[in-house]
Amino acid sequence: MNYLNDLNPVQREAVEHRDGPLLILAGAGSGKTRVLTYRIAHLLTQGVEPWQILAITFTNKAAQEMRERVTALIGNEARGMCVMTFHAACVRILRQDINCLPGYDRNFVIYDTTDQQALIKACLKEANLDEKKFPPRAVGAAISDAKNKLLSPQEYAARADDYFEQVVAQIYESYQKKLKANNAVDFDDLIMLTVWLLRDNPQVLEYYQERFRYILVDEYQDTNH
Repeated sequence: MNYLNDLNPVQREAVEHRDGPLLILAGAGSGKTRVLTYRIAHLLTQGVEPWQILAITFTNKAAQEMRERVTALIGNEARGMCVMTFHAACVRILRQDINCLPGYDRNFVIYDTTDQQALIKACLKEANLDEKKFPPRAVGAAISDAKNKLLSPQEYAARADDYFEQVVAQIYESYQKKLKANNAVDFDDLIMLTVWLLRDNPQVLEYYQERFRYILVDEYQDTNH
């Protein structure tokens, strides 16, 4: 294909790599994102179905730019591919299969920061804890950190080293129960619950393993646990 002539030999090697894992290590401005977009285009021209490709970015703007760049390379063949952020991909999965997790419903709402803070304050009040000693933002940050490490309230409680963490563990458990009662998830739940869903439901995992045969992650060095 003519577009491959735009690449240097090392970039072309990465673009034409077909099956199995591939990690690109290169400095800023060396064309990593370009390689990723050209690789998507190349897969499509090689007969891979658009819906079998999942391209992950960190921002909606980056996802839109990537989609536009692939479309500019090969036209309408790019229609139907999934180019989105981590959280958008997780929302799509959860909207279809979150009911496989006990107590969750597909029509869940996503709480923003204001909603989260209000719920944490309600949990603190219910536990007769002083917000001045346990600021809701600090408690919320600790809960967010736990979720980013994929720790359930029980797992977090087992690791709590000091009084503050013990209180956070108590509030975390109450907070999750209230979220579930309200058929709600917070932003950190989107990834954590998706991981649990795929981990604990082999049939769901198998479906997405077959659905997304090629997963490409831009800015992979910025991923968390």
